[in-house]
Amino acid sequence: MEVSEGESKATYEPLAELGGQELIQTVLSLTGLPEPWVRIELDEILESSGQNCENLTLKQLRQALVAHLESLQADFMGESLDNSE
Repeated sequence: MEVSEGESKATYEPLAELGGQELIQTVLSLTGLPEPWVRIELDEILESSGQNCENLTLKQLRQALVAHLESLQADFMGESLDNSE
């Protein structure tokens, strides 16, 4: 979700107050993507990072997503190097 120039960062601060399944459900609905698909992906990301869904904080969710993105980037970079040879 992008924050436009007219919107303040404070608009999204209530997410920091959420946790656990309530946080996950809010994130699922905010994606605008099919919730069953996003739920499966998010569950896999959280499981691979060792996060507990019941006690999940926004900080932990962010850390898990960053680790996942870094893993994807490493995979893509590896494929790019393999294809250039």
